[in-house]
Amino acid sequence: MAPMASPRPPLRAPAALARAFACAGAGLADAAARERNLRIHLGLGVLAACAAAVLDLSPAERALVLACAGAVVAIEAVNSAVETVVDVVLPGPDPRARFAKDASAGAVLAFAVASVAVALEILLPRAAALADDARALAPSAAGAALSALAAWRLPAPVARRAPARLALALAGGLGLGVVAAAARSVTALAVAALLLAVGAGTAARRAAGEGPPTHRG
Repeated sequence: MAPMASPRPPLRAPAALARAFACAGAGLADAAARERNLRIHLGLGVLAACAAAVLDLSPAERALVLACAGAVVAIEAVNSAVETVVDVVLPGPDPRARFAKDASAGAVLAFAVASVAVALEILLPRAAALADDARALAPSAAGAALSALAAWRLPAPVARRAPARLALALAGGLGLGVVAAAARSVTALAVAALLLAVGAGTAARRAAGEGPPTHRG
């Protein structure tokens, strides 16, 4: 009788934690590859985080902006997961599938609208001051726009080719560098960099032949 194979030793805590983070990052990258709306939210999230890094906000205001930026991306990823599960469980036309997908998308919409309201509540009282500082803020605004564009387009099919991926990655890094020169918050800058990294990770996984499962619609 052949000896039984010894069970695989469990991963140590640091290795298990690193693997969990890697799987979570891959899941977020794959969701960005599949969902156009998530790519848009990545770009807007980078823009919001850059604004939080540069503008003279209170700690509470800055934290609220960053929380909204991250939460919208997270909820959109959950929406993508819900749609995938519904497609597996109810592959054919079914009113229950429509309800589940519509309700999940509605949750994303509700939080996105709330996030816009938060941004307006913070920025509108500063409109005059921002207009006065427009010249000084112009380089940071351009850098933020460049990074947001990269975060939006890196996960998209346009970045399948290596030259496009490289150009977008360089543009995103350059934009963040410009923002960093005027940043008041390292935390907000780090959030912008992480969201940009999600887009770059999506492009890298696509280049390596990895990616999300296909689905109808």
